Amino acid sequence: MRFNLVDDDWLPVVFTDGSTGEVSLRDALARATEVRSLALDSPSQIPPVMRLLLAVVHRALKGPTGEKHWRAWWEAGAFDAAMIGAYLDEHHPRFGLFDVQTPFLQVGGLQALNGKTKTVALLLPHVASGNNVPLFSAQRDARPDALTPAQAARWLLHAHAWDTAAIKTGAVGDDQAKAGKTMGNPVGSLGQLGVVMPIGPTLWHSLMCNLLPLTGAAVGEDDLPAWERPALTAQWAERMPKGRLELFTWPARRIRLIPEPDAARAGGAVVRQVLVCGGDRISLNTGQELRGWTRSEPHSAWKRSPNLERKRKFPLVYWPVRHRVERQLWRGLGPLLARAEPTTAASAKDAPTFQGPAVLAQLGSRERMAALKGMPLRILAVGFEYGNQSAVIDEAYGDVLPLPVAVFSAQDDDWRHTVLDAVKATEGAVRALAYLAENLAVASGCRTLEEGLLAGHRERARETAYAALDTPFRRWLSSLTADDADPDEALNRWAHEAQHVIRGRASALLKAVSPAAWHGQETGESEVMDASLAEIFFHSALRKALSELFDTDTDEPDDDTTDLEPPA
Repeated sequence: MRFNLVDDDWLPVVFTDGSTGEVSLRDALARATEVRSLALDSPSQIPPVMRLLLAVVHRALKGPTGEKHWRAWWEAGAFDAAMIGAYLDEHHPRFGLFDVQTPFLQVGGLQALNGKTKTVALLLPHVASGNNVPLFSAQRDARPDALTPAQAARWLLHAHAWDTAAIKTGAVGDDQAKAGKTMGNPVGSLGQLGVVMPIGPTLWHSLMCNLLPLTGAAVGEDDLPAWERPALTAQWAERMPKGRLELFTWPARRIRLIPEPDAARAGGAVVRQVLVCGGDRISLNTGQELRGWTRSEPHSAWKRSPNLERKRKFPLVYWPVRHRVERQLWRGLGPLLARAEPTTAASAKDAPTFQGPAVLAQLGSRERMAALKGMPLRILAVGFEYGNQSAVIDEAYGDVLPLPVAVFSAQDDDWRHTVLDAVKATEGAVRALAYLAENLAVASGCRTLEEGLLAGHRERARETAYAALDTPFRRWLSSLTADDADPDEALNRWAHEAQHVIRGRASALLKAVSPAAWHGQETGESEVMDASLAEIFFHSALRKALSELFDTDTDEPDDDTTDLEPPA
């Protein structure tokens, strides 16, 4: 039962001609220009797989060591297949998924102190396992479907990246295990992040957009991926990664996949049982370690945390910005578009609230490259929301947003401000609609003291508005890549689009109110709220929210109100 990630097909892909298939690690990099995208089991598998590919490219091609080196790779148009092949051949044994001594990102012969194993449901966040019981799961914890070696490899990487926290099975040989358990395990290496990755038209473009020039330890021999380090054992440690390459392949768990022969295929195997124990923890106990984590991790935005600064007495503590599962990515673009320059303690007073992801900042520094200007670029956002002390997964987040490279420009803020202004104005327009819904509820007889009911009306209006705006806003973002696009004209165009959508939702709310709402209700001393007054307030608030987006030289906001008459 042998399966090696270097030569055996395990990565599902879509090729540029529209066909699909599976490729090996070697072929994924050698044919990266032929692959349109990875077609994995879940969007949350993409970041750990991409980071594995990035680590191989960095080490095999020995760089890039600077901007000039990166541009030389870009001009070549493809990775050096011979160099990548030689590197993978050199480390071929360490990529064996079921190797007895050094299985890939696992511990050979790992055993639990209680002598038990668990089903592969432990690796699958969408399948019931122990306390993690997703709604509508079609599989039982006791007997999930067996995994093929290819599937097992993908979910193995996923577990290191996203596994839940808290108690893990104690392993034989783990001196820190107590009462057969390892306590206090954090989530996987990506679990605390709101992961953000630029995605290009091919796998090669995507990898190039995520390749940051190596500095410091990575240029030497200190920063090494997991397969160039000593074989993993049951022992684990709390420590800082030596650099980005070790972080990309961080062994957050001690795992052993247990294969068994597959009767359907001669020499084949499946995986039904697995052992997952506590692994290495990223040490974040000092200000220097926290700042090192911020500098090393390129796939997350960061927000300054005054609470941590006071609690730990460290100046300038930045913590990852997590994705909010109830909000589309474009509604939270502020942190993503923030500058990513590192800030020193000496400038703590003027330190920015947010730092953007390093991978997006580096694209902004190159936005004047002709090849990048017109390149279709999408931003992949992935994350999990954990519950109950991070021991279970409550929600999964995945979104893909088209954004032109010019938005990240380090030389010109016009497009950055254009997008952020559009988002801010849209929030104001939606707020105007939400309060129209509240005022109509009051006019229909809902008392102002019933705050819970009023909040429900506001929230429903807000949700339906953002749902209606989602596709138009993404379409508007895609249009910003046009060669003749102008920021002022783009804002004016979006103002009209948003106004049309929000007024359409307002019209629906006004049509649905009861006849009593047009007569109104008393809300206080000599104050009456009726549907007509609510509509006047709405149009005033909408006009105020969108007014700055309109091109005042050529256009004015439409002041027409809804063509509705009160019922007889």
